[in-house]
Amino acid sequence: MKNQLVIFMLASLMAVSGAAAQSLDWQAVKDLPPFTRIWVKAKQQAYCYFQSATDERLNCNSLSGQASLQNQETDHVFLRDEVREVHRAPQDDWDASKGPLSLILAAGGGGGWDFAHQPNAFAGVKIAVLMPVSLDLQYDRIQGHSGFSTEGSAVIPVFRVPGYQPFSEKNFVRFYAEPGVGYRAGGGPFGGYSSAKLMVLLWNSPWKSDWSPYIEYQRRFPFESPLQGDNRIAIGLMAYVCSTCGFD
Repeated sequence: MKNQLVIFMLASLMAVSGAAAQSLDWQAVKDLPPFTRIWVKAKQQAYCYFQSATDERLNCNSLSGQASLQNQETDHVFLRDEVREVHRAPQDDWDASKGPLSLILAAGGGGGWDFAHQPNAFAGVKIAVLMPVSLDLQYDRIQGHSGFSTEGSAVIPVFRVPGYQPFSEKNFVRFYAEPGVGYRAGGGPFGGYSSAKLMVLLWNSPWKSDWSPYIEYQRRFPFESPLQGDNRIAIGLMAYVCSTCGFD
């Protein structure tokens, strides 16, 4: 099971890792017209509206046009040495689901089985605490014992079905890998544990913070006895905002 967890986490990270750094025509970046929508990839990636660029940095703003003029604050500052890619972005459409979720509020519950094939049940909430990390707070019943658990997980976008189609208003589902760690207090087994989760979220179009259904599969590995973990399946509703939504 430990080998399976390592393989799962490595596959998740490889699926979202960026390409190798590319050489940039920085002068072309400096010559971009103000308020050009761009996509910047550095340590983080963002869609934003170009403000200015010098030999040392690139400045851009999430607000466009007159709104940007009224708000002089710069949302994004990228150091030149850290910038790997800069591209003009479509003015009307982009794959907003590609980036991490910047706001999560969810409620759900479900059940599953442990290593002894005994059923378990749980319910709880999921909130974003630091993009792209979420915090799960849950009440559960395991082997006839009640308990509470707190768990932190990365929420890593992996792939979507169907694939991105520009200007499409069709709903789709996106898969997220969620490696994490947690602690369960109360009667019964566990204590500290590591966790591997896969979440499938229905994205509504256009990209708004509507409540959407999700399904999440989880395997937990107690630190003291990794082979005596459990499997759980949750169903719930989530309100979310993507990191590149809401520019206009």
